[in-house]
Amino acid sequence: MRAGQEPRFFYIYLMNRLMITLFGLIIVCAINAEEKASFWKTYSGKAGPTGWRCHIVQPDPEDHGPDGINVHDWDGDGDSDLFVNFEEGGYSRLYFNPGSKNVRKVWLEFIEFKHGKCEDSGIGDLDADGDTDYVANGGWIYFNPGKRQVRDPSAWKKMTLFDYERRVPTVTDVDGDGLNDLVVGAQEWYKQPKKGKYQADRWEKFIIGNNRWPMNCIMYDLDMDGDKDMVVPDRGREICWYVNPGKSKVTNLWKRKTLHFHHEPMFMAIDDVNSDQLGDVVITGGSKGELAGKLIVLLRTNQGGEPTFKEIIIDQPTGVFPKGVAVTDLDGDGKKKEILVIPKSGELWTATYLNDAAEPKNWQTAPLVMPGSETRKKMDNAWLGDLDGDSDLDVITTEENGGWGVIWFENPLYDSDKVNRTPSN
Repeated sequence: MRAGQEPRFFYIYLMNRLMITLFGLIIVCAINAEEKASFWKTYSGKAGPTGWRCHIVQPDPEDHGPDGINVHDWDGDGDSDLFVNFEEGGYSRLYFNPGSKNVRKVWLEFIEFKHGKCEDSGIGDLDADGDTDYVANGGWIYFNPGKRQVRDPSAWKKMTLFDYERRVPTVTDVDGDGLNDLVVGAQEWYKQPKKGKYQADRWEKFIIGNNRWPMNCIMYDLDMDGDKDMVVPDRGREICWYVNPGKSKVTNLWKRKTLHFHHEPMFMAIDDVNSDQLGDVVITGGSKGELAGKLIVLLRTNQGGEPTFKEIIIDQPTGVFPKGVAVTDLDGDGKKKEILVIPKSGELWTATYLNDAAEPKNWQTAPLVMPGSETRKKMDNAWLGDLDGDSDLDVITTEENGGWGVIWFENPLYDSDKVNRTPSN
């Protein structure tokens, strides 16, 4: 070998090794994508012993990370559509419900909006025209052009309030002026202007407080004084609530109070669990801390002022750890509501009680066994909607790492193929 040729041959050697590595990665990615596709193709639509089934809206073979669901009938055809944000993909899609005959197949019709990385989204009327608008990541607002143009993405007006991340965007009338405002990050809010609604500089910002990692932003009158407070599971710190100071001081900072000490909560819900006309609090314990793997149920015990609760701690019967949660009358008996829990991975499950809900021993759990649960690797919160038009509420969520993508669990209470809505077997 001539002097000076060593670097050249070493460079060729490195390039060859790099090409072999890249080729291997391409093969691995292709195998992984094919394996993920085989999961949902094998198990989608298959019923478990209780009749529950998991259906695909749109798979996610490339891990674009669908991470939030908004349920609403955008095109006015009577069927619930789904607006979904994709965290890693940096886009959102509005999927149009294909109707009860095709709802269990992949939903093929959608419009797409490209933006940036987006972990959360929200909906509400932000220009006072009666149509439901869309908020991605807190700062990107897409104004609905109305039902006639809703399928034309170019007809949606986009306004950028800011380009950084603010989680759990929530549309609500903060100041009571009759116009919806926008709360972002569960810590600041933007006031909807009376004029210039599509001009970002006309939206004035006010600070409520500060949160580390808000999993929800629930506007709810917790102290029962007539205005909505803000309840937040602040992951890494606690479950807290911010006291609405009243209409005359709503632009000031809101006082923060501790609702529960658990410092690693996942999602939460507020609803009347035990049918006493009071709002109870349900929190999933997540994977860390003293209450990891638990479901925390706080039954309200007073009728106003600083809330007091009876705490019920429930062990998960299945799943990796409890994550998403919803409270609803799943079995349609009209007597009491069930708590539905979505784990990060594994079987969905329910919690309910017999007789006195304040007695921990009266609570029981039940898995909703469905084929392929172990292949759904990372699910999210629980959203409710009647996707198949059979008058019962189905459960909707996203799955990020197993290729399932946007999914829904069909409630077997009623059979959508029967016009008279008779209970199914």
